[in-house]
Amino acid sequence: MLLLGAAVSDLLRRRASAVVAGNQSAYAATVADSTTASGRRQLDSYRAARALEVSRVEVGTPVVEPVATEPGTVAGATPSPRPPDPARATAQVDVRYRVGGLDRGDRVARLGYDLVRGEAGWRVEAERPVGPGATAPWVAMPTLRVRRGEHAVVAGTVSSARLAEHAAVVDRSLPGLREQWPGTPARVLVLAPSTAAEADALLGRTATPGSSPVAATTEGPTGAAGTATGDRVVLDPTAFGRLTASGRDVVLTHELVHVAVRATVPGRPAAWLAEGYADHVGYRRADVPTRRLVAPLVSSLRTGHPLRALPSAGDLQPASGDIEVPYLAAWQAVELIAQERGEAALRRLVAAGASTGSDADTEAATDRALVSVLGTSRAELTDRWLSRLGRLATNPG
Repeated sequence: MLLLGAAVSDLLRRRASAVVAGNQSAYAATVADSTTASGRRQLDSYRAARALEVSRVEVGTPVVEPVATEPGTVAGATPSPRPPDPARATAQVDVRYRVGGLDRGDRVARLGYDLVRGEAGWRVEAERPVGPGATAPWVAMPTLRVRRGEHAVVAGTVSSARLAEHAAVVDRSLPGLREQWPGTPARVLVLAPSTAAEADALLGRTATPGSSPVAATTEGPTGAAGTATGDRVVLDPTAFGRLTASGRDVVLTHELVHVAVRATVPGRPAAWLAEGYADHVGYRRADVPTRRLVAPLVSSLRTGHPLRALPSAGDLQPASGDIEVPYLAAWQAVELIAQERGEAALRRLVAAGASTGSDADTEAATDRALVSVLGTSRAELTDRWLSRLGRLATNPG
């Protein structure tokens, strides 16, 4: 096993080096059979990594397991343990990587390999994502295309026209966010899968694969300082695909707000403030009257579903069910703050209200910031917010 592990480590490290160096022939030499579907997928994956300009790939110590030989077919034979096949094995390994010009810290993806040994030694028969956690984009979407703008890197398997649309939104929105949140990345990676399976792999979604009411998700690791070091905005092919062009603009801008805040503020504020602020910025781009935007909230209020407290983190989680009304309610709380105190004070509240701890810690930090930044309390804000909701239910504008 030690010799097998060393051979597999060498194979996967040569493969990683070939990706970074742009040596396609060296990469192809690690593929068992480039004429099979899995072989072609691996070569596509190499080209996708190069298109993304992956600048670092470091392979950890693989966990290698031999594959048992095929069972015998002798009728009436007594079953016995099957010995390992000396020409087949599987491996799992954590791969640390960075996309050049985008990632300020390593990202980690766990990959699985089916391996075969021939005359030239061990080769990769198939490569795939393994377990929870976001996988590498070039593994999830080996046929991806990349559209680059001044501030955007958009990669995906949707149409070229849709990639260009997303890049245009980023290029329009990011400069203003960089002014408001100094330290926001100069360029942002947006991933646009065309299938639920690709989205699941990109997000490490295993519990309910292929089903999400959320149109887009910002995800990525944080560094020692508590700020994000390599966020991606992942667009859901179903939920995002149902939106109008204006809706897509709003949702993508909302996610870019998360990118800006996460990159510049250690931790996060209370969920109602984080999501309400992102909607506050995103909805300013909507070409839809406010009364239409708040219609689901107004309908809920009018049909006997009064709100008594600011939305909790659980209320804003997809698993809670219908999250549209809690999101709109959080947005209205932030709209109230912006109208009463202005944009600069709202940004100070978002920054001061953040915590790197639990949801309870973020709620407590935001409550303290309401006092220190705005001179108010949660109870006072809630009273004014409920009054605002009451007026909306009577006259949505």
